[in-house]
Amino acid sequence: MSASMHLDLDYSLDFEAIPTDDIDILSFDQQPEQGISEISADGNGNRPYHPKRPHKKSRAGCKQCKTRKVKCDESRPSCRSCTLRRETCVYPATCNPPPSSAVVARSNRSRAVSSARSPGAASPTTTIRDDLANTSIVAEPMFRPPAMTDATDMKMLWFYTLETYSSFATEGGRSAAVDYCLRVKVVEHAFASPFLMQCLMGLSALHLKGLGQEIDPSKAVGYRARAFEGYRAAIEAADPKDFPALLASSLMMCALSTQMFRDANSKFLYIVDWMQLWRGIGLIVEIISPKSIEESGLAILFYRPPMDLEKSFRYIPNNLLFMVSSIKPGDDDYEHQQIYYEVLRYLGSLYMEVENGFGPVLDLRVITFLTFMPRPFIPLAKEHRPRTLIILAYYLCFAKLNKNVWWMQGIADPQLKEICEFVGESWSHLLQMPMKVMALTDKLDIARVLLDNDKWAPPDVDLYDEHRDPRTKDLKFRDRVGREAVIVDGKFKIKAERPGPTWNFPGDSDASGEEALGTPDSDRIRELVGVEKFGIGHPLNNSGPPSRDCSPTTPTTSSPAGSAQT
Repeated sequence: MSASMHLDLDYSLDFEAIPTDDIDILSFDQQPEQGISEISADGNGNRPYHPKRPHKKSRAGCKQCKTRKVKCDESRPSCRSCTLRRETCVYPATCNPPPSSAVVARSNRSRAVSSARSPGAASPTTTIRDDLANTSIVAEPMFRPPAMTDATDMKMLWFYTLETYSSFATEGGRSAAVDYCLRVKVVEHAFASPFLMQCLMGLSALHLKGLGQEIDPSKAVGYRARAFEGYRAAIEAADPKDFPALLASSLMMCALSTQMFRDANSKFLYIVDWMQLWRGIGLIVEIISPKSIEESGLAILFYRPPMDLEKSFRYIPNNLLFMVSSIKPGDDDYEHQQIYYEVLRYLGSLYMEVENGFGPVLDLRVITFLTFMPRPFIPLAKEHRPRTLIILAYYLCFAKLNKNVWWMQGIADPQLKEICEFVGESWSHLLQMPMKVMALTDKLDIARVLLDNDKWAPPDVDLYDEHRDPRTKDLKFRDRVGREAVIVDGKFKIKAERPGPTWNFPGDSDASGEEALGTPDSDRIRELVGVEKFGIGHPLNNSGPPSRDCSPTTPTTSSPAGSAQT
């Protein structure tokens, strides 16, 4: 999967402010021009000659414009004249669309003008010239849903192809291949599978609402409800014709569902359900054959950055490492200790990436983090075991760094508060860092708390634009342990072996059939933890979902190797 990136949330859009300078429409209250018979003649009775104004004829206009005998600008899916008159725009079946997207041109023109007006920007001429030089030409779909006559539905689909699409790829708006996939292939599959179309329109409604635009609440809720209902039904039916739409929906449903975080009656600890939704992407990929994924044209959306899991272990916070290493026989989590170590390694990759500075790869790692979760971790989190919730609290701190993706906004703080209240005082020493992050909004301040270094500063390099992170060009299919996978003869094949970690492997697979990562040895734990001083006691009983007692009955002072420490 790939992800997006910068969008100015102050951006405003007025659907009614459609330029009409070049539309030849006669207003109903406009008086007709003077008739020919009333035009004065010279003394000989000859009428004066008026040369015809030169103009370019529209050869492929819509039927409505041809009927009214006005020039059509041939915009798709609806020309400006029909949009202004709020009529259904229908093109002849033999009409070929223009080779490039009018929406792309308008979008880039508006961005260029916006940049030219900003303080310190280059001259408008230079800005527009540079902007057009970087424009990716994307063909528009040559069809539209036959039943889409609702003006709001058409606005939502239009806005998806204009802005919302770029939220789902690191290279959105930068790569012609990615833009074609999101703006053409995804929409094409949505025409064939209505639940995906509802998902796209629901995302646009959610996006516009975040931009301060007025959206009919019943419309927005309806889009989401029909999208989830259709998605669930398509999974149960497993009809091969819906496989491409299921693949696209598995990613976009994760964004659409973030509204649940913001709703006043949101489910308690919804982060657990959201994690399960992200993990479901892997299940959809298992349902669909690699050959179908390749033929769908959507594979590029599920690329992930490379990962050094051996190195990432060194970045795990010491208190979390000891939280897991101190699990003893008799603890309810003892048989799951290896799963906790595995999840911590993925968390370590986020810490390692922060030190590289803020950039698109960090954004992508944060977004795709939950897709790497081992399957047995999900039921443990659904039981609201304190150790699982504490790990998720640390992940939510990284989610606050991801300010460039609109649908990630506002999900962290409410969940952090719920986790801190649920696990209770006896686990609060492990949540000191997340509680500090809750009070922060600035990315630099959050990163300094995460790294426990109040003097840390990111490298003085703009990894988003001027010095684009070159690793964005190295996104590939990755398996759960970070190895590159390629599709060969319709099957997934691991291209390179995963670097061998510095600990032993107790087995080749876990209970779910997935490859196990193993447990770090005691020497490595002792090296990273040092003197253990984090006692863990009983979590307090809370109202709400039942609490699991996953901790020792008394604080422990023994090291992972068994020797006592003071």
